[in-house]
Amino acid sequence: MPDFDASPNAAPRVAERFLPAPAIAGKRALIIDDDREMQTLLALLLERQGYAVHIASGLEDLAHAPEQLQAELILLDFHLGEFTGIDVLQLLEEKRSQAAIILVSGCNAATGEAALATGKSHGLNMLGLLPKPFKASMLAALLARQGQAPQPLGAADLAEALREERLFLVYQPKLELASGRLVGVEALVRWQDPLRGVIPPDRFIALAEDSRQIVALSWQVLDLAFAQQARWQAAGHTFDLAINVAPQMLYEPRCLTLFDALAERHGVDLTRINLEITESATIDCLSYTRHRLNGLRERGCSLSMDDFGTGYSSMSQLYRLPFDQLKVDRTFVGASDRCSEARAITTTIVELGQRLNLKVVAEGIETPSQRVLLESLGCDYGQGYLFARPMPTHQLTGWLARHHLDAF
Repeated sequence: MPDFDASPNAAPRVAERFLPAPAIAGKRALIIDDDREMQTLLALLLERQGYAVHIASGLEDLAHAPEQLQAELILLDFHLGEFTGIDVLQLLEEKRSQAAIILVSGCNAATGEAALATGKSHGLNMLGLLPKPFKASMLAALLARQGQAPQPLGAADLAEALREERLFLVYQPKLELASGRLVGVEALVRWQDPLRGVIPPDRFIALAEDSRQIVALSWQVLDLAFAQQARWQAAGHTFDLAINVAPQMLYEPRCLTLFDALAERHGVDLTRINLEITESATIDCLSYTRHRLNGLRERGCSLSMDDFGTGYSSMSQLYRLPFDQLKVDRTFVGASDRCSEARAITTTIVELGQRLNLKVVAEGIETPSQRVLLESLGCDYGQGYLFARPMPTHQLTGWLARHHLDAF
């Protein structure tokens, strides 16, 4: 039987012949398209599949009704008036959407594939590209991919991952910008899922916080990091190890006692441990947090404020909590060589750290020009793809050997 062109003039009853019978009722789909006829056609096809369909014409509609984004499936047009599908993809990333996304587009194949790659690189579930005009069988094939994909991550999945110890760490070098000398590495957590593969932290940290598993996750990360640092110490390495910890962990009644026991069990030198607290993280009581952080500093740990500039309580945390380092968020650093506003913010943060006698670390350095700028500002340390991507321990050993860095 021949296929058909699903243009707005195509009869809906013809489309129905090419799509399988409705699956499970109650599924939610969102169409984001400013073409009324295309909205109607896509809605008819999706309703035939058992979806409850909502429609938005563009970013403005979503800004006024963000609850529409709570859908299992999103069909997104690339051209949306003064905005594009990339703007919507950025919003979906910010909302940590786990929806399956089909890009509907009349743009050329290269542009469409680039948009798909952008979405995938930010952890979004991009099912594929549906060109305009499209054939109903193309939509059916893309919907079939959704059925084959793993279900969105849930609290039970994370609990199982913690129980089965499926978390692992990768490490990104941190260099002294003036000399290129290795001063430390940052431990970054990953989740090895048997169905989904390697899951990056931006897809499960919010889940851990919402399901109140962030404390258990933080302790498991500390355990893994201390074990690796002990191995490096035994091999004679003296670089620092930075570890992200959740502020919620500090509120545990036996936090310092448990920390001491973990450090003693692994035999780590705490003067080589740098604990990073994300600036945007919720801190309920600054006085109590300061007390706990001072306890960790007394044990030899140094403290960093991570992702500075991305939250809403930066200044109060910065002057009331005992930090030793300030990390400039990659959002500003990565655009500092092409955006005057990002360059101004980066400059201001570096100068602020210097005035507060803090060591300043720039995250997300990707180009030589960004490094030159940061060196000219007097930024102390840097990390990013320009130097090395996060890597497992065996690759880090090879990286050290290739670059002949003073890491011992």
